[in-house]
Amino acid sequence: MDYPITRDYISFGDSRSGEKIDDVKFIVSHDTGNPGSSAYANRNYFDRVQPSASAHTFIDDKYILEIIPTNEKAWHVRYGVNNDDIRYGEDANDAAIGVELTYGGNIDFWEAYKRYVWYHAYLSHKFNLNPQTDIVAHSMLDPARRTDPQNALRKHGISWDEFINDVIEAYRNYDESGTTKPIVKGAYVDLPLSIGDQGTFVEEVQRDLIRAGFNLPIYGADGMYGQETRRAVLNFQKKYNLMADGLVGQQTLGKLNEVLSSSKPITEFPLPNGILKQGDRGENVKQLQRALKEINFDPEYIDGIYGPKTEDAVRRFQSMYAELANDGIYGPNTKDFIEMKLAE
Repeated sequence: MDYPITRDYISFGDSRSGEKIDDVKFIVSHDTGNPGSSAYANRNYFDRVQPSASAHTFIDDKYILEIIPTNEKAWHVRYGVNNDDIRYGEDANDAAIGVELTYGGNIDFWEAYKRYVWYHAYLSHKFNLNPQTDIVAHSMLDPARRTDPQNALRKHGISWDEFINDVIEAYRNYDESGTTKPIVKGAYVDLPLSIGDQGTFVEEVQRDLIRAGFNLPIYGADGMYGQETRRAVLNFQKKYNLMADGLVGQQTLGKLNEVLSSSKPITEFPLPNGILKQGDRGENVKQLQRALKEINFDPEYIDGIYGPKTEDAVRRFQSMYAELANDGIYGPNTKDFIEMKLAE
């Protein structure tokens, strides 16, 4: 299967210098390390905050999003580590494409993974690379500091070798006449966010506020920037000594990303979307059971069966919050509060 590539480049700045790559020699595979942050959320962050870091492409379950042209340098591996020079004779920033896998939160991992695999095969064809030898994990270049993308892959039972084998298979089946023409769009939301704004990016900010400990007990992450969201933003700004105006601008968004990246990671316990109840079975139930056990609401078994013990664990958790219906059914509101508890 072929996937469209969206090219929505960020502005020139610290994240995008415009320096050219003379010859692409390899691909560095990453994951974002920021569960629940979508491709466009990352694009907006790098465009507006302009940290001295970046990657070429971010991939979620909806987009293969190139934010820096593949003929320009991105800052995705530390200079000064020598493993890239030893393997390929050049620094990764000067001769490699950096590809980031997003995961967690509301992102459908398997849809994102399929795009991630396909895009590596696409790049291998485009730059005449060998997937067996010319794709390297960030963790292999900077093992003292990085664990990606195995950090994300292993949570879903995928080893590095299995990922490479999947890319090789996609490479063999790649169709040069596929749908790889760029879709150029500017779908991001202009900052600052304020009362009346709505959409997926507003929902992402709301979920990040909840994960940072700033509840939205009435409406939750509904994608509508109303008074409840404004109050949560004001409380966040006051806590972190920002200008308290209730608007999500560049400074507030940057601080929110900083807080989440420095808080207790919840990547080991990704939560499923949708509704689960007694009688349901499968991997989604296991994910819920693992998360419940982590926050000390032990469902007794991690067996993928939503039985009486799991229902009781959910009820016990729900009973702690007046905003949740104490019905033993896992749904979006319960998910938000579990994520908040995991982030504490």
